[in-house]
Amino acid sequence: MNTVTAQTRYRAVSMELAAYLDGQFVEMRIQTDAGKTISIVCQRNSIFSVQRHIEKIGRDCPEIASWEPTAKIVAISDDVR
Repeated sequence: MNTVTAQTRYRAVSMELAAYLDGQFVEMRIQTDAGKTISIVCQRNSIFSVQRHIEKIGRDCPEIASWEPTAKIVAISDDVR
């Protein structure tokens, strides 16, 4: 992703998907560790592009599946909120 402006980054703690059949879109709702809820709307069937990307990451980097949540975070980058 190429952006000109600085990005705001959050740590996600949960995510849910909601499908709106009448409007033909899917909404991803991401809850952050700061208590903020971020909603991302995927028009029509674009959610499947997201799914394919996630599957590709899983194939390219299978060790992600073995990562466990940890109570000890040694360092959090300044650009992550």
